[in-house]
Amino acid sequence: MMFRAKYSLVAGFLLVCLFCKAQQKGDTLLLNEVNVTDYRIKKSTENFVQVKIDSATQSAFLTSNLSQLMIQQNGTLVKAYSPGNIASLSIRGSTAQQTAVIWNGMNINNPMLGQADISLLPVGFFNSMSIQKGALSGYWGSGAMAGVLNLQSNPQQIMGLMVQASTSYSSLQNSVQWASVNFSTGKLFSSTKLLGDFSQNKYQYYKNTDTSLVKQTQQHAQTNQLALLQDFLYNIKANQQLGLHIWLQNVDRQMPYTISALPQDAKQTDKTFRTMLDWKVNQRKNTFTTKLAFFNEALIYNNITDAIYSNSTFKTFALDVDLQHKIGKGFVISGGTSNMLSLANSPNYVTQKQLLRDALFENISWNSKRDFFVANIYARQELFNSSVFIPTEGATTTLNIFKWLAWKANAGTVFRYPTLNDLYWNPGGNPNLKPEQGHSEETSLLIKRQGKNVSINVTGTIFSRDIHNWIMWVPGKDGNWSPINILHVWSRGVETNTEVVYKNNKFKTSLNVLTNYILSTSLPVNNNQYTQMMYVPMYSGSAIFMAEYKNWMLRAAYTYTGYRYLSSDNYNYLTPYNLFDIRAARTFTCKTFLVNIFVEVNNLLNENYQSITQYGMPLRNYKAGLIIQYYKPIKNNRT
Repeated sequence: MMFRAKYSLVAGFLLVCLFCKAQQKGDTLLLNEVNVTDYRIKKSTENFVQVKIDSATQSAFLTSNLSQLMIQQNGTLVKAYSPGNIASLSIRGSTAQQTAVIWNGMNINNPMLGQADISLLPVGFFNSMSIQKGALSGYWGSGAMAGVLNLQSNPQQIMGLMVQASTSYSSLQNSVQWASVNFSTGKLFSSTKLLGDFSQNKYQYYKNTDTSLVKQTQQHAQTNQLALLQDFLYNIKANQQLGLHIWLQNVDRQMPYTISALPQDAKQTDKTFRTMLDWKVNQRKNTFTTKLAFFNEALIYNNITDAIYSNSTFKTFALDVDLQHKIGKGFVISGGTSNMLSLANSPNYVTQKQLLRDALFENISWNSKRDFFVANIYARQELFNSSVFIPTEGATTTLNIFKWLAWKANAGTVFRYPTLNDLYWNPGGNPNLKPEQGHSEETSLLIKRQGKNVSINVTGTIFSRDIHNWIMWVPGKDGNWSPINILHVWSRGVETNTEVVYKNNKFKTSLNVLTNYILSTSLPVNNNQYTQMMYVPMYSGSAIFMAEYKNWMLRAAYTYTGYRYLSSDNYNYLTPYNLFDIRAARTFTCKTFLVNIFVEVNNLLNENYQSITQYGMPLRNYKAGLIIQYYKPIKNNRT
């Protein structure tokens, strides 16, 4: 019945399209980006390397999660166990704990694990997404050593009613539905987003034997997910705005079988409740912003085979206050306080544990006339559990040499405080751990050329990050794993981002190429030779080609991931792999709504690869779906 219902739904939508007239103009789905007005977010993006996710890419991944999108972009490293399952994000040879995930100005990393599972972040929930790379601890505190994933979910400030819905079905027997309702009266803006993910994740991969490759089918990676995100913005006055954000999510997942080990019946449930209230007041020279947030999350692991059941929960209370003052002649001073209390419970904690973070931050910026020269000096002082004090500071600058040429540079100190699991996990936790600390520098050259029909943007970046007291879990004398400050890690490299766009009447084409060369090497205490960090590819890159003509769209994406070492001596490794995905779509107009039908072929080359050792990834697979958009504008009758 489920199978027939899914295809009946798709067939019904296709029947509707038969009565619609194919559009004559290149209409696109109205996935407008949020206007970023938070001063700290603005300053943490303008002088650092930034990879933005454009609206066309967001539209292509509406029914996907962030890990699936980031794997194709390949501007960062994603370690994924299988489609829809646990995935972590790292930047420039960092760990997942050294990358902060920021939602509407608040850090949502799990304080027990110190990271965010990006497979639990639905692309369709956010209308602005970007990666900022560099020394961002001074802006966002612990965990922002390598960069941040910045997510914004404020309502689109349009007048009227907009309804969007998308459904997709793949050969992995994955069925995902997404819907969004945006409504505005001119004073109140509301956005409601819903996601239902019922995926079998049944895919084929190859297993190496002594004599040949044997094709196997992953049978234990099912995902069931329901999620809701509600955003409100209310204009109290012309210069005052109140926002309310509520995020509910429940995900049940089977842990995928490994290639060689005996199958284990393990499951994981993630329950999430996040809510945030923000208030902003704009005056002629002053801007005041405050945020109040509460997070209540649970991670339940149940391994029936080994009789392991673990229910880990945490509650976080957060208050953030920011004041910006314009002095004049381009000078702006801003500062504030950030306070966060996390209370965690786990069967592996002797008692309830807490992490209290109190921080003061300051920023001084200067913009010359016509923004020829921009400079920022920032600092942050953070106190952990009222006992460990960590100061950070840094500076950034941008020099717009010509209209087509700019130079950027930044440098600063970075740090990461140990996670609750690092400190208190029983057995193995180490309460004597020191924070990871170091410094980071980078410089970039940006070239922008705009012609009548062609635009070219090229960014080249050289970076270096030197970290001491790197935390690593190692086996102890009693056989239990325990974290220690063991490594000195130096990450350095070169990145390029090249985009070429051609527009001519109804035709548009673009090519975006990202390349990464990263040396992330460690020098353990008893070794006199640097070795590449595990799972960090020295070479990686991607190329995304898009072509649009009238109502047609073609998107092709190629990614390359190089050798990744599996041991500290660089002896064992995972082989490089190439992925090629292609997507074709056609848009129809039918009076007041648009219908977009798409088909995809993923891993077109049928590459046999692993993101994490012993976890096979899907061979060639297919996906089809549609997106519907309805928009009814209303006039603002307010005088």
